[in-house]
Amino acid sequence: MKKHLIALFSAASLFAFISCGSTPTAEPQVDVTPAPVEEPKPEPTPEPVAEDFSSANQALLSQADAARQKAIDAGAEKYFPEVLASDDKFYEEVKAEVAANPSADHSEKIKEVIKRYDALATASLAKELKAKADEMGLSDATAEKALADFEASDNGTDMKTNADKALSAYSALMAEHLLSLAKSEREAALAAKKNADSVKAGVAKKAEYTAASNTFKKADSSFVTKDIEGAYKGYNSAKNTFTALFNEISEKRAAAQAAIERAKKRVAEAETYTVEADSIAPLTGEVAGIEKEDAVLLEADNFANPDDAVIDVEDSAEAKAAAAIDEAVNQGVNALENALNKGDAK
Repeated sequence: MKKHLIALFSAASLFAFISCGSTPTAEPQVDVTPAPVEEPKPEPTPEPVAEDFSSANQALLSQADAARQKAIDAGAEKYFPEVLASDDKFYEEVKAEVAANPSADHSEKIKEVIKRYDALATASLAKELKAKADEMGLSDATAEKALADFEASDNGTDMKTNADKALSAYSALMAEHLLSLAKSEREAALAAKKNADSVKAGVAKKAEYTAASNTFKKADSSFVTKDIEGAYKGYNSAKNTFTALFNEISEKRAAAQAAIERAKKRVAEAETYTVEADSIAPLTGEVAGIEKEDAVLLEADNFANPDDAVIDVEDSAEAKAAAAIDEAVNQGVNALENALNKGDAK
């Protein structure tokens, strides 16, 4: 039995040896797993640097100062003292905020200050025109309401809108009135010039007459180019000069005529006395101090035609254009009167 176990063990060992010898050697395994990549560490985010608005704030404050001065120059202290005081108070508050934090952005509030002062300047100009309109008995409901709305506004945008509306309305009202005045003044100046021409002012007062004629021509040019106020002033000046020339020359002519009449009377009286004296004691021969009948006492005077001194102010292109505008205004007035008459008839 023992021999039998030894033989079985030996056979098993041989079989195991043979099996091991016939198995191929395994190749070593290569690790292909990629090496871990080290992530870069993020750079630390810098703390945000606040933008410095100091220079921008100062530039806007300078604009606000200029806007305030513009309002003062336009008459804000006279026409809207309460509005000016309110705007000044707001401005002081804004300046205090800027001083407390100069680098912060204060542009929105400073621009609001500028708007308010700009509106105040415009409204002051409108108020000045209103004063002139009141003196002339003129009025405009739209303009008056706009000024009231301006004073009631509490922000720069509304204040500017209402101020612009008021100024526009009063400007249109005054322009229309001035056009009518200029038209009337032109007609008056032409009438005054014709009076001056009737007394030969171009001869008697040549320098003044020529200056007035040139002023009239310049006024026509202003009238055509829509400088209505300048045209009115020019026509008024020319009218006054022509009128003064006519009055002065007329007075001198009247005085001279009176002197002539007195001289004629004295001559007549002297002739009567002479006739009577001659009948009593007639003169014979030449008498010292009495010239011969055919003696030339004065040099002959070659009188120039005084009509040549008349200056025509109605023949230039500007005069014709001004006359055309004048006629257009007349037609507009006539049309309005006809429409009103028709309305009354109904």
